[in-house]
Amino acid sequence: MKNIIEYLTCIVLAFVFAHYLYGRGGVLIATVMIAGAILSIALDLYVKNKIKIALNGAKLSYFGKGDKATIELTVSKTTALPTPFIELLVSASDNLSLSVEDRRIRLALVNRRSQSVSKSLVAVGCGGGFIEVSEAYLCDFLGFIRLKLPLPSERLEIGILPDIVDIVPDRELLKSAVDTDSDDDDEEKESAATTYTFNGTAGYEHRGYVPGDPLKKVNWKLSSKRGELLVRLDEQLVSSSRVFLLDISPQSFGCIPRDRIIQSCFAVALSMMRSGYECELYFYGGEPVHIKLTPQDDPQHLQTLMSRACAVPAGKERIPHEVFSDGRGATVFTDERRPEFFLNTAALVPEGAVCFITYSLPAPLTSNMWGVDDELEFKKL
Repeated sequence: MKNIIEYLTCIVLAFVFAHYLYGRGGVLIATVMIAGAILSIALDLYVKNKIKIALNGAKLSYFGKGDKATIELTVSKTTALPTPFIELLVSASDNLSLSVEDRRIRLALVNRRSQSVSKSLVAVGCGGGFIEVSEAYLCDFLGFIRLKLPLPSERLEIGILPDIVDIVPDRELLKSAVDTDSDDDDEEKESAATTYTFNGTAGYEHRGYVPGDPLKKVNWKLSSKRGELLVRLDEQLVSSSRVFLLDISPQSFGCIPRDRIIQSCFAVALSMMRSGYECELYFYGGEPVHIKLTPQDDPQHLQTLMSRACAVPAGKERIPHEVFSDGRGATVFTDERRPEFFLNTAALVPEGAVCFITYSLPAPLTSNMWGVDDELEFKKL
């Protein structure tokens, strides 16, 4: 509107000039300005349907944290006439850094039929992400009108990989979803004498000795029978805590909490696998994912799967029914902040059967809650 008022003011001044100073010159100036405005608007309206915006390579791509994700756009026209100014607005998920200045792309197709432009964004948090063109406008040369252009139907889907890190999960944490006790120091106890967990699985399990394992964890009696050194797994009652649920809140509490929760879930699951445990993992990665992990599984495959972790869309089941089937417990990694989520989840199973892992909560919202910090260290709230 400001441009239109200023332009009309110039036309009025041209007529004033024609009336008081030089009639022919003033009329010529006014005529040129009026014709220019008409041509500018007419060109804008004509080429609007002659412009196409395409997103190149719109397929799933994987990046590590700190890597640059690049989006490449091709703007083309089907007319020989020059286009007015084209303005594109690029948007991305919050785990890709994008400044306000870098969001806008401006160009004009004058001598070329097409032009490619690109934008690079830095991956700052693991999990699923995207880059897309959210707005596109055609602005006439005089800035009178802005017409919306058709947007690309596709967007670039991004999977940002969690880091592979070595952690030693707190022993109390790994047992926190179970309500039974054991005596780890009695080396003569065997699996038949142990208690049962929520899903009815017997206690002690063993794996082969690995150099560096504490000798007090060796089950000497069973090792002598089997003819090989066998190490008793510490968490003899954690089959319920070996069910992991990664929950990303649809409320979007920020990139950092989401990154820490995905990273900590991946690190704990990886540590369990490396320690000889089997575990189950549930999360949403564009579709519901339920995988059973064994020590023989490829960590990079798990890393790739979890790079797509994101919030469950509205209308879909946030906590799959089978997670707490048969009253078994689970460890829930979540970036949620609302108390009702924790209370509703804890009510699905017997008291104390759910362990919650959160990020930077000042106080527990229900029982059996743990916090994880930026160094992936766990502390009971």
